[in-house]
Amino acid sequence: MFKSATLKLTLWYVLLIMSLSFLFSGVIYHFSNNELAEGLHDQYEKIASSDHDADDISDSSNAEVETGSHRLFGELVAFNVTVLIGSSLFSYVLARRTLRPIEAAHKAQIRFTSDASHELRTPLTAIKADTEATLMNGHSGNKILRKTLLRNLEDIEKLDKLTNNLLDISRYDARSNDNSKVIDIVPIIKEIQENLNRHPHKIKVKFSISKTACQINGNPQDIQRLITIVIDNATKYSQPKGSINVGLSKGKSHITITVEDKGIGIPADDIPHIFERFYRSKNAESKETPGYGLGLPLAKNIADTYDGTISVSSKVNTGTKVTISFPIV
Repeated sequence: MFKSATLKLTLWYVLLIMSLSFLFSGVIYHFSNNELAEGLHDQYEKIASSDHDADDISDSSNAEVETGSHRLFGELVAFNVTVLIGSSLFSYVLARRTLRPIEAAHKAQIRFTSDASHELRTPLTAIKADTEATLMNGHSGNKILRKTLLRNLEDIEKLDKLTNNLLDISRYDARSNDNSKVIDIVPIIKEIQENLNRHPHKIKVKFSISKTACQINGNPQDIQRLITIVIDNATKYSQPKGSINVGLSKGKSHITITVEDKGIGIPADDIPHIFERFYRSKNAESKETPGYGLGLPLAKNIADTYDGTISVSSKVNTGTKVTISFPIV
């Protein structure tokens, strides 16, 4: 990510420097040509006043002006090439120095998220195990105590899911696509379909999958996680007895996965923020659906890792359509 940012910042620095250099060169070329032409014209006028062969003198004057212009143009080209090389090196060094503290802060944030997730996971696992053991061993005859333990277990599972999501986000923040390989996305979606058939939901999920191979660069587990997150979101916010359509199509340069539901939808002013961490749409909060606003940010992280894109279009009380795209190998 920071390599790309460094190159972009370097390019902007170089464009700025070269724009000024070209402007400066153009001004010098214009004024120098005018000065040279006027100077030679004045000299040849003086010579011509005492010489009868004025035509030859005029031709010689024009030739010298042209020669001087070519020489000046060559020198300015050489100057701009030197500026380009020098500014590129200088701009790259400057861009690296500019982004270094931001990169350090970003790495520190990733480390913090990872460490905090690990630290939260250990006590949560212990509390969860103790609570489950107490409930299973029947030591909670008191109904109030049992109800409290069940509530504790629900809260622990929520926090456990939160820490897992935070840990996954920190992993994807630090991950590059170096571990990617050529995979066919069709079997991955078929596996998701089989998993859903083994554990049917109240919401029907219909699949329309391309019969031809759809090869992309990626990691099978990551791509499966991405599609599962989007389908789970659609299931969570669908209307009762609604349906979800999952499509996979292959274009000339990209494969496209669509997940479309007929759910509560997302307000237009919430859509630009749905990929922000911990952001939840007003509709989701009003419905009191459990969640922390980390699913879609995690999905976007996975898509970005493998040069993919994810976008959302939605209309309140009509439904939402999520479109995922990956370049074809």
